[in-house]
Amino acid sequence: MRSHPRQTTWRRATAALEFALATPLLLVMVGGAADYGLAEFYRTSLANAVAAGSQYAHFIGTGVSVANIQTVIQDAMYLPAGNMSNLSVSFSGTSPGVQSPGWYCVMGAGPTATSSSQGSTCSDGSSAGYYLWFKATYINTGLITGILSTANRTMTEQVTVRLQ
Repeated sequence: MRSHPRQTTWRRATAALEFALATPLLLVMVGGAADYGLAEFYRTSLANAVAAGSQYAHFIGTGVSVANIQTVIQDAMYLPAGNMSNLSVSFSGTSPGVQSPGWYCVMGAGPTATSSSQGSTCSDGSSAGYYLWFKATYINTGLITGILSTANRTMTEQVTVRLQ
């Protein structure tokens, strides 16, 4: 039995309409998955970059320069061209939870850091150490701007390094 020409045209029109309605939803789902995956990549990359900066600081010791640590972090974090401005590194009390480098007794479950001096003994019997705190922050603007970038996601990694 041969189908009527008008019925074939109607079926094609229905398929085109279904495709037109489903495509935006599919693009939003695929774009959202790609955006989420890229955000997780940047979060992991930031953690690895901060770890590289802390390893460098620990290896160099008390003579380490803040500028060199920042360079190590920037070099270790893979970012596309133009996104380096979204990465910031703070040292020396320039942000909450980041204290100035120096001699401290770090104790307790918190832990808490109390200022000390070189060669002094802490209340728990350990010797004071020279510590450096720094925090790296990356603002992820998202892969797809507009509807999918619901908000800029700020990612932060903070580290405390005992240099001596």
